[in-house]
Amino acid sequence: MKNLSALTLKTVVSSSIIAALLTVTTGCVTTPSGYNVYDDIYGDVHKDDKEHKKHKDKHKKADKDVYSATIERRAANKVSSMGYRVKDVKYKKGDRKIKVEAERGRDDYKIELGYPSYNVLKIKKD
Repeated sequence: MKNLSALTLKTVVSSSIIAALLTVTTGCVTTPSGYNVYDDIYGDVHKDDKEHKKHKDKHKKADKDVYSATIERRAANKVSSMGYRVKDVKYKKGDRKIKVEAERGRDDYKIELGYPSYNVLKIKKD
């Protein structure tokens, strides 16, 4: 009888350990990687804060400026490689045209480039 109860005790203990390990492993796998316990607690407290909104808006504007600056720089390089001296480049996000004011010799030109191909759509002597 002692042999049977010791075997039963070992089985119960080992099954409990395995169940506990599986529970922990499942919890770690199903929890999102970016999850932060404190976001749930403090997220709503600062959401409407003026400083929070101001900081958030700065990042959006900075991302937009970097994106537009890259497009404008590429357009300027394209027009410069055509022999013009670039004065100004204008691009609005979502627009399909890039407007470039350039100079060649003593004449001023307005050049429109297509986006995203940067092909010349129109050259107008100003």
